[in-house]
Amino acid sequence: MLAADWWASVSARGVCLSSNAQAVHASAWTRNLVSRWRRTRAQEVVFRQLHALTRAGIALPTAFVQLRTYAPNDATARAFSAIAGSVAKGSTLGDALREHLDVFEPEQVELLSAAEQAGSLDAVLHALAAHLEAVRRLRWKAFLMMLWPAYLVGVLVFLGPLVDSSASVSSLDGLVGSWLAGVARRLVLVGFAGVAVALAPVAVAVLGLERPVDALLLQVPGVGGALRGLAASRALLTLGLALSAGLEVARAVRAALLSTARASLVVHAEPVVARVRAGSTLTEALAPVGLFDRETLGQLAIAETTGTLDETLTRLGPEVSERGLRAVRTLVIVVAALVAAGALLLLVRSLLSALFGNIKTYYDTLGGSS
Repeated sequence: MLAADWWASVSARGVCLSSNAQAVHASAWTRNLVSRWRRTRAQEVVFRQLHALTRAGIALPTAFVQLRTYAPNDATARAFSAIAGSVAKGSTLGDALREHLDVFEPEQVELLSAAEQAGSLDAVLHALAAHLEAVRRLRWKAFLMMLWPAYLVGVLVFLGPLVDSSASVSSLDGLVGSWLAGVARRLVLVGFAGVAVALAPVAVAVLGLERPVDALLLQVPGVGGALRGLAASRALLTLGLALSAGLEVARAVRAALLSTARASLVVHAEPVVARVRAGSTLTEALAPVGLFDRETLGQLAIAETTGTLDETLTRLGPEVSERGLRAVRTLVIVVAALVAAGALLLLVRSLLSALFGNIKTYYDTLGGSS
């Protein structure tokens, strides 16, 4: 019973902002890297299917009923069924989606709600699916770039114990047993390291440290620039989609900041909205957040002055996204190089230890016999 109560409290710890700025509890478990990866892919598929259905003139209740048939899991199927029932009873799409933030992100709900009101649901669904596809491809590129360091780590895990054992074990049976024990120890260490990396976001969410940890990450040289660039590209994309869908500026800015998915940036959503509604320009409201660099803020300011904000956002989004992708690629290359260098150093250390260990043993034997 105590374990059940503990798990219930853990599952209720994660908090995200809804489109109306209320706190919505979400499972902390969804913060782990595997869940995020699968969630992005599932959302992309849903938006592509929903885009195809609505473009063909299928009513939203019928579309969600059909989506329910091929949902990836039972929980998602129940969510689609509930959404179909709510829309059929007269609820707007946004209101129906807000009840299922375990399936959709808050900024997605905000955008889809505005798109439904403005009659641009088709375009927004297409843009959301394309954006999620780009995110998924970036993750696969990062994964593939880490294969070489992973190969070196594998060599270290399986070859290192053999080299170490050959220096101290003379019989074949003893060599095999020592090698297996060494491989088992290193596999446990690598497994613990992988699990720790995958579950670190869950631990941060459970402990309620998402905001300070995120703020710290954004200040780390190299890492902060890459993360900030990706957040800025998502914010610009969302802001452009929201304004083109007919969303008022204040709500569009809120959706843009929610789309960054950075706890230390999302917290600025309501203050920025308050500044916009108090009469500040979009640039003046966004400047204190620290999300955009001076060049981007300057272009936004000129666009507001000249009335070309839509065109500027359409152009800025891909530019900032490309800069962010370059920063991420550079970061992945650096991380991969560091991992590879560490694995090589450990492997060379094992080889040198085996070589000079045998020489030392030989001279020690000579010294003892004399």
